[in-house]
Amino acid sequence: MGKQAFNFSEVMITIAIIGVVAALTMPGIVAHYHEKEYVTQLQKSLSQFEQAMQNIMFRYECTDIVCTGVFDGTASDAEWNNKFDEEITKSIKIIKAVKNGTAMQPDLESAPLKPKNTKLSVQTDWRSTAGFKFMTPDGVMYLVIPKNCEAVPHQNVSTIENLCAEVTIDVNSLRRPNQYGRDLYKFIVAQNGHLYPLYGRDYSNAMTGSISGDSYWRSNEELCAGEKKLYDAPENVSGDGCAARIMEEGWRITY
Repeated sequence: MGKQAFNFSEVMITIAIIGVVAALTMPGIVAHYHEKEYVTQLQKSLSQFEQAMQNIMFRYECTDIVCTGVFDGTASDAEWNNKFDEEITKSIKIIKAVKNGTAMQPDLESAPLKPKNTKLSVQTDWRSTAGFKFMTPDGVMYLVIPKNCEAVPHQNVSTIENLCAEVTIDVNSLRRPNQYGRDLYKFIVAQNGHLYPLYGRDYSNAMTGSISGDSYWRSNEELCAGEKKLYDAPENVSGDGCAARIMEEGWRITY
């Protein structure tokens, strides 16, 4: 009995089916890979910055970052920029630093999470000339805006007692999508030197005394789609609360 083989038509049909399946599944696989990459880099970036805060407290022999005075000043204050530059470079290797008066990347535009084709009307990150901005060897960019470690309104219901600074982190610098909630995330520095995600549980408790208002991502869909998927969310979603959503949902991008 002779051996049977596929004819040319059968081979071509099989290849076509494989191509269709690949075309349908590859975008999802690639998107999932990028999401894992963003989250992993975010974890590393947070750890790096928080370790720097702990080092500063150790050098000043302080039990909190308020005592060090490292965030006493304003984003447009040249003296503060110089002081923070001196302190942060003792703990983090920096390949590029930009102080007040100069933009980090003048041509780099950041977008909100939704709609994707709408640029932010006011650039508050890498085109901004305020605050201290720096880049590390792994391609992460940070923007630090001091807040004078002001006491939060509701210290008794949150681990956050003082708002010392706001920090924007871009986990992959110039690479796309340059989008809040994807590769850009927002945090605050508290009195203990830890970074807390903007509009997270701790932040909302500290600022409003509850997690039921507009300052919490779950109850404000315009921050990170609420508990919905992005396609079910309102037309305008800033992405400012997405770091909180990622961290509170087990370090996963679920939107």
